[in-house]
Amino acid sequence: LLVAISRSGKTSETLKAVEKFKQDKRGEVCVISNYDEALSRLSDVNIIITKGQEESVAQTRSFASMYVAVTAFCAKMAGRDDLVGAMKQLPEIGNLVIGKYEEWAKMLGENLEFDRFYFLGSGIRYGLACEVNLKMKEMTLTHSEPFHFLEFRHGPMSMVNQNAVVLGMLSDSNRVHEAKVLSEMKTLGGTVAGLGESEVDVAFESGIPESVRAVLYLPVLQLMAFYRSLAKGLNPDRPNNLTAVVNLDFEPSMTSGGARPTR
Repeated sequence: LLVAISRSGKTSETLKAVEKFKQDKRGEVCVISNYDEALSRLSDVNIIITKGQEESVAQTRSFASMYVAVTAFCAKMAGRDDLVGAMKQLPEIGNLVIGKYEEWAKMLGENLEFDRFYFLGSGIRYGLACEVNLKMKEMTLTHSEPFHFLEFRHGPMSMVNQNAVVLGMLSDSNRVHEAKVLSEMKTLGGTVAGLGESEVDVAFESGIPESVRAVLYLPVLQLMAFYRSLAKGLNPDRPNNLTAVVNLDFEPSMTSGGARPTR
């Protein structure tokens, strides 16, 4: 089974990959998207989340919606209906988290004395660290990077000073080790904050199992980037040099006979 994920349903390299997969008769295709477009017409199963559609080039609502869909898909494939049921609480908890911490996100985001942001996450949280890092880069044109928690000690922490913000997505199982990293970065002069289920700066207090609640890390950090973009006089919906859909022209390579993507 090939699971193809695309906000627009028109991403050219994803379309090419699905076409090749079907041409070679490798199996069935499931598409997760926010639009019923060309990609969904190639699939055997479609999960189209229209509520995730957005006018912004920067993905916030769309990414979160597809992440929830993938999480539910995995739980369902694992036969864990209990986890799927627990996910029904996510909208309510998400709204509570936004309501409680939006001002906190605004305060950090609008502080232009900060010139670098580091997002730490391990396990299933590393991909989310990469995503919120991308939002900070796109929307605010600020230096930002994602790292695994313990990796951050091995060199990257040399960048931590009074102008740095270090944001950690804490897990349940490795919380002690992860919290220690944040504590060390604070002693180096960085502004440090932790996000997690409880007893942290941004606490979900959801009661939802860890494996299916990770989308809750996103909204507050997305808001931080949003408010920083406004504070810098930028348009958070129209990042520099970006378009909502990446379309590539695939031309025969002069050397290998393969496909060469060009803008």
